[in-house]
Amino acid sequence: MHIEIKKRLSIKKPQGFTLIELLIAIPISMLVLFAVLKIFTNSIQSAHTQTAFGRVQENGRMATELMARDIRGADYWGCMNNFPSVSNNLDTTDSDYNTYILDMMATGGVVGADNVSSTTVSGTSVIDGTDTLTLSGTQGLSNVSIDTPYMTANSSTIHISTSSGIEVGDLILISDCENADLFTNTSGNTDTSGSLGHNQGNVTVTGAVNNTGLNLSTTYDNSAQILIPYVKTYFIAANTSGGNSLYQSVNSSVSELVRGITDLQIMYGEDTTGDGSADTYSNAGSVTDMNNVLTIRVSLTSDSSSDESATALQRIYTVTSNIRNRTL
Repeated sequence: MHIEIKKRLSIKKPQGFTLIELLIAIPISMLVLFAVLKIFTNSIQSAHTQTAFGRVQENGRMATELMARDIRGADYWGCMNNFPSVSNNLDTTDSDYNTYILDMMATGGVVGADNVSSTTVSGTSVIDGTDTLTLSGTQGLSNVSIDTPYMTANSSTIHISTSSGIEVGDLILISDCENADLFTNTSGNTDTSGSLGHNQGNVTVTGAVNNTGLNLSTTYDNSAQILIPYVKTYFIAANTSGGNSLYQSVNSSVSELVRGITDLQIMYGEDTTGDGSADTYSNAGSVTDMNNVLTIRVSLTSDSSSDESATALQRIYTVTSNIRNRTL
C-alpha cells in the first residue's frame, strides 16, 4: 500500500509597513534627503562664489592693468621734451575742433579730478563721488619712417613707409625736435602708396578736423618723428545692464572697458623736493603741481553684484605705476 503524503504549500499574504516602522523610516528618510539637499545647495553656492570671485578678480586685474599701462606711457612727446613751438594747422572754427591736444601739451600729460559731482566726460555722466584721470601724450609708430623723396616744399606730400595703419582723419604730430606741426591726415591710401597728406579743406570723415592750409611750418626729412597724439580719460559710469563700468574716452570717443568696476580713487605721488622720487601722495585737489607728479596710485573696486547668477563679492585692487617719461 502506497501512502501519499500531500504537502500543501502555504502562500503568505503580503503585508505592509507597520505604523511603528513608518514612524521610524520617515524621519530617517527626511534626514537623508535633507543631507543630500544640503550638499547640493552648498555645491551650487560654492560654484556661484567661485564664479563671483573669478569675475571680481578678472575684472579688477584687467582694469588695473589697462590703467597702469597708459600711466606708464603718459606724457610722451617724442623728442619734444622742451615743447618747441607747435604750428597748429587745424581749423579752429571747425565744429569738431577740440583744444585738448594743445592744452594738454601746454599743461602736462596728467590731469585729475577728485570725488566729482554732476560731471560728464564726452557727454557721459560720471558716477558721483568717484575720481577721473586724464592722460595725454603721443603714440610713437615704430614701423613708420619718412621715406624719399623728401619734401621739397612746405606744401609737399610726406612720403612714409607703407602699412602704417594711419587713416584719413587721424591727427598727426610731426617733429624734428626743432619744429613741430599738428595736422589732420588727408591721404586716402596711406597703406598702399605710403604718404601723408595735409590738404586744406573738408575731410570727409566723421569727427575729423579740417586743415586751415596746405603749407606746414617747414620741410621734414627722415630725421623727423611721426606721432599720433591722444588724450585718454578714465572714469566710472553706469552701463546698459544697470551696473557700473570702467569707461575710457579717447579723443572724445567713449567706450566701455570693464564691467563690474564700481569705484575709482586716485592718489598722486608728487616730488616736492626735486630729488627725483615721490615724497607725498595726495588726491588731485591737494597736488601742488601736476608736472611734479612721478607716480600714480590707482584703487579700483571690483564688484560682482551686477551678475544675478553669482554671489555678491567686492574687492579693492590697488596698483602704483611710474610715469616713465618723467622718471627715466
